[in-house]
Amino acid sequence: MKKDFQKTCVLKGGFSTEREISLLSGSGMAEAARSLGYEVSEFDFTGDVYALLAFLKAEDPDCVINGLHGAGGEDGNIQAILNLLKIPYTHSGVLASSVAMDKYISGLIFQQNGIRVPKNRQYYWEAFKAKPDFPLPFVIKPINGGSSCGVFIINKLSELDKVEWTYGDKVLVSEYIPGLELSIGVLDGRALEVTNIVVKKGFYDYKNKYTDGAAYHELPANIPQKVRREAMAWAEKTHALLECRGVTRTDFRYNDVTKELFVLELNTQPGMSPLSLVPEQAKLVGISFEELVERLIQEACYDEM
Repeated sequence: MKKDFQKTCVLKGGFSTEREISLLSGSGMAEAARSLGYEVSEFDFTGDVYALLAFLKAEDPDCVINGLHGAGGEDGNIQAILNLLKIPYTHSGVLASSVAMDKYISGLIFQQNGIRVPKNRQYYWEAFKAKPDFPLPFVIKPINGGSSCGVFIINKLSELDKVEWTYGDKVLVSEYIPGLELSIGVLDGRALEVTNIVVKKGFYDYKNKYTDGAAYHELPANIPQKVRREAMAWAEKTHALLECRGVTRTDFRYNDVTKELFVLELNTQPGMSPLSLVPEQAKLVGISFEELVERLIQEACYDEM
């Protein structure tokens, strides 16, 4: 039965390193919701909770479209506020959001449930930089973060000296997996399709993600059917294990030499501009961007306490 939502509020922006991408996601979803006939308001959340509460009280929305990415919007904090206010919201709840945001903890959960992940260890940054004890080559990245911000591939230890680390006290150190960069969106528990992200130079870092022409999306990915089936099954399984809802995106590396697939992370707030990975995959399987947004709105809810 269709929920009788009339007014919806789109939260976008945020204060994380992914702010600019969130503004695009939020604006794209707001435009789609308006085209569907919803009364839409937009709020650029900068971290001022009092301003957010005043806005929500004034607007009194039937539901919230969460277009935030990264810290504050993807880690369970905004979800907890909306739970307390009993305002239905899109995407995953508090527990799924907070666990998925922690790449180390979520990786342990995946590994314990038969999903291959890279060898990972978490360190305090200053201690690790002073005495790195992880086999080369390795990747360093924030424990909590997205859009490949703060990701560095280290091939020799001298490269650590050039890293300007501004992503908190802790760091996740992972074995480097050569091969293909794959990504799969999951909607309502079902995998959409597999994208192979091909980068012209370097790796899929923030610059290559958001620089026009720096990378292209091979969709569907030209990979063996056995690998495709395994990747889609793992994407659905990661979504289910963390009890996610709505839409998520799971990122992989596929070593095409050893033929091994690895899950890197699950994103509970994937990019939602019309040209982002998940909307591209949805379009391929016959789901328009407007229908995708409509399904997210109709599944909006808050965690019962």
